[in-house]
Amino acid sequence: MLSVTGPPDVIREIGIEGITTVKNWLCRAAVVTVIVLVTTPVFAQETPSPDDTIVPAVEETKKPVTPAVEPVTSGYDIKIHDLEEKVIGLKERIFKTKTRLILLREQILHNVIAEARVVIVHNNDMSNAFTLEQVIYELDGEKIYYSDNQGGVLDEKREFEVFNGNRLPGNHRLSVELIYRGNGTLFSYIDGYVFKIRSSYTFFAAKGRISRIKVVGFEKGGITTDLEQKPYVRYEVQQLRYTGDKPVTEEGLEDNPDAANTNEE
Repeated sequence: MLSVTGPPDVIREIGIEGITTVKNWLCRAAVVTVIVLVTTPVFAQETPSPDDTIVPAVEETKKPVTPAVEPVTSGYDIKIHDLEEKVIGLKERIFKTKTRLILLREQILHNVIAEARVVIVHNNDMSNAFTLEQVIYELDGEKIYYSDNQGGVLDEKREFEVFNGNRLPGNHRLSVELIYRGNGTLFSYIDGYVFKIRSSYTFFAAKGRISRIKVVGFEKGGITTDLEQKPYVRYEVQQLRYTGDKPVTEEGLEDNPDAANTNEE
């Protein structure tokens, strides 16, 4: 039951209907207040705090697996590797060089046997009355040797090799020029004399053999021979054969050099 208090004049003006209206309005306000008070804790409990915010789950994506990269080789290892490659290359070049040398040796031996070897030796058999001043040798028109007695070179060598090489089989022409000077130490009358000897000789070089020609300068004649006629040249020829890589003399020539062909020019 709602009681209305107030001045009598006001109550009389409102009337019964006004009182009823106010009564209804107050009831509604009370109901709304009760509803608000009841529902507020519920909403307070349901409202999430910032800390309790639920983060939506993110689907994890699988990344492609990258193969493990080997560590970079150090500079020292790189130098060792380069050195190994150089050593291998050097070994290969050495092997190729040895192969070429073997082939070259076989070719040389084949050429030596297929061609003719010529060996020319000079021998000074003159007495001390003659001093050898100059020597010139030509083979088939080609100069193969020259020497003079500057510094006494020819005085010290009584025999020396002039030529040793291969030639085509067949006939060859050897030319020699020797210059002697008279030595007045023994015979004063020949001091200052100059003797020039020119000589040529043709020999046959056999295929696969060694032709050894020994050119000997000697004094021809005796006491009664004129001085100008004494200096002379002779040729001693030997034919040698090969046994393997070494030359071997023909039978009888090694033990008896005088058995070789001798020619005087």
